[in-house]
Amino acid sequence: MAKPLNLRCQFGSGQRQPIKGLKEESTLDELQALIFSITQIQPDKQCIKSGYPPKALNLSGAETNTLKTVGLRSGDTLIIEELKDGVNGGVQSQPPTQAAAVSVPPPRPIRKMVRKIVPADNSCLFASISFVVLSDTAFKDDLRMLAANTIASDPTTYNDAFLGKSNWEYCEWLTKKDHWGGAIELNVFSQHYQMEINAVDVQSGRIDRFGEDNKYPNRVFVMYDGIHYDPMGLEENGKIVQTVFPTDQPQYQAQALQVANELKKNRQFTDLAGFTLRCMICNTPLKGQTQAQQHAKETGHMNFGEV
Repeated sequence: MAKPLNLRCQFGSGQRQPIKGLKEESTLDELQALIFSITQIQPDKQCIKSGYPPKALNLSGAETNTLKTVGLRSGDTLIIEELKDGVNGGVQSQPPTQAAAVSVPPPRPIRKMVRKIVPADNSCLFASISFVVLSDTAFKDDLRMLAANTIASDPTTYNDAFLGKSNWEYCEWLTKKDHWGGAIELNVFSQHYQMEINAVDVQSGRIDRFGEDNKYPNRVFVMYDGIHYDPMGLEENGKIVQTVFPTDQPQYQAQALQVANELKKNRQFTDLAGFTLRCMICNTPLKGQTQAQQHAKETGHMNFGEV
């Protein structure tokens, strides 16, 4: 069994923070992703130094080289510096010989966690799960029916007290496309796909982990801003290339929370307790959840800010 590595990083003007969730067999890629979540220094701009006197780690082969193979040990403090343009901090340069040909490897593409905006058509939760699990939003109506059928087939679990209405009434309500899904449906999908679903709440900065107790090996992420769900995934060259992540790699949760924090800073969330909103796209003033939902449905606008 791989041993956990307790590392710290030092960056900026001497700030220090622990780097959590790594093991001896974790890759340099995973280390760089966690460093990015802490320092906001992109992986291709990172110079990581360790030891005494500090020496730069060779970051070539970051996708496969493990922390054990590069000699990192528990208790190490890594010094993180941001490289200037044109400087390669991962491989030591050698003076060219007269006959040597210059060969510069292409830079590794940068992957970052993003949210993918889906239409505000009252099926955003189903479209989001469709995308992160099935790689396409086209199955949102099928997922709505899957949830309704699952709930209908288990009236003991999904009873009147749990649903707030009779099982039959709830399922009838859910099949109508002008009604939203929520926590009940996320729990259904987690069990059906045997996958942990992480719902990242923009306002609270909290991650609600559906299926956490079942110890599923993989997880997916959706973003919730108070009235709307969007899928999340790793983007590379403008395209989302990964939506399913191992549950033993916490760096992706850190990245998802970073996206939520940026949205919160820009007040791109909805306080359902009592709010006055303005559509950030067309500047229409809105009052309360009902008006916001109706405006999103009629216009497709999903970017709301509190007034």
